[in-house]
Amino acid sequence: MTTPTIEAAAVRTETQAEKTAKWVGIARSLAPLIESELPQARKEANTTAKIVQAWKDAGLYKAQLPVELGGDGADNVTMINVMEEVSRQDASSGWTFGVNTSGTIIAGVLLGKEAYLELLGPNGDGIACGFANGMPPGTAKKVEGGYLVRTDPMPFGSGTLHATRVITLLNLVDDNDEKVIDEDGNPVVLTAYVDVKDVEWLHNWNASGLESTGSGHYRIKEHVLEDKWFATSTGDKVTGTIFAQEFWTPGIIAHVGVALGIAKRVIEEVAKATARKRRGAVPVVDEYPLFLYEFARIEAEYQSARAFCLKAYQDAWNAAEAGTFCQFNITRIDQANAYLHRLLDDIVSTAALWAGSAVIPKDGVVARFVADARLVMNHLVADPQQLVKVAPAILERWRDDSAAKS
Repeated sequence: MTTPTIEAAAVRTETQAEKTAKWVGIARSLAPLIESELPQARKEANTTAKIVQAWKDAGLYKAQLPVELGGDGADNVTMINVMEEVSRQDASSGWTFGVNTSGTIIAGVLLGKEAYLELLGPNGDGIACGFANGMPPGTAKKVEGGYLVRTDPMPFGSGTLHATRVITLLNLVDDNDEKVIDEDGNPVVLTAYVDVKDVEWLHNWNASGLESTGSGHYRIKEHVLEDKWFATSTGDKVTGTIFAQEFWTPGIIAHVGVALGIAKRVIEEVAKATARKRRGAVPVVDEYPLFLYEFARIEAEYQSARAFCLKAYQDAWNAAEAGTFCQFNITRIDQANAYLHRLLDDIVSTAALWAGSAVIPKDGVVARFVADARLVMNHLVADPQQLVKVAPAILERWRDDSAAKS
């Protein structure tokens, strides 16, 4: 008698579409919790700890990490879809989730491996975020054990109240507290990640939109920070496609996800608000030709901007996997993000107009998302000047392509 053998079944790799559907489904399952927490979040001017813990428990904070770091290896497109879903539920929650997750990936790009793994912690869900643009708000002086750091209050600490470490820019100073100047005549600027025990928050976020993002001022208390918590381009670093796209690629992704979520939600709301509704001399709004034209137009704007952003981020991921990631990948991401935010203005204002009386309640969904959109569109990374910045490289690409065909 022949003994049957058991052959190991082939393990089927999860497709990108399946992975995206899985994580979006997980994010969507938490929508009732977010809705129930909104009054408390607005009261605290911060996404509640209960919401953040639910995201952690669901694995959403580490979904994008490589498998070898305890994550699921979710790619750019998957994370944009997840951020869009969370932002569709509530823009402030989406903003917090977006800056927490993208900020943590930026830390992986900048820090050495030892420090980054310590930041992530045993559960792989440590959080790094904060404000690191413009003029450095503080200084760092080399001393025994690291650097003596101190800062003035800095603005826009979105999501930092939930962080493990916060990022800050620091001017390097000498023993006389004079700025150290580099070969090009510019001050030497260091990027550092500070333990939240050494951070003080002013709790002064009182905004007209994105009201529960905790985006007020914070400052770094004077203390000695170890060398390992400063950004470095050398030494042992974590690896993986997500970290091979430089820091700007994850830096923009949250803006894309939030803007798409807002656009999607206001389109949903105007579709509901106009169902079989009369408005003035118009007996049925959703049968009125002018409304139908406008609705189809803004829905097309959403679809086109979304497709552009997803393609730019998919191209960046593919290039990072192939080892061909370059500055033009970032150019396309900047262009797609700026384009999305220009269209968001039209989508939101048009939807609000046709939503009629649904826009009146101060705490209503439409009014809240309109207010959130105002702040999202005013962020520097969505400024129209971004299109001016990227235009020369795009012009050159078109000219090169044209020359190659002639």
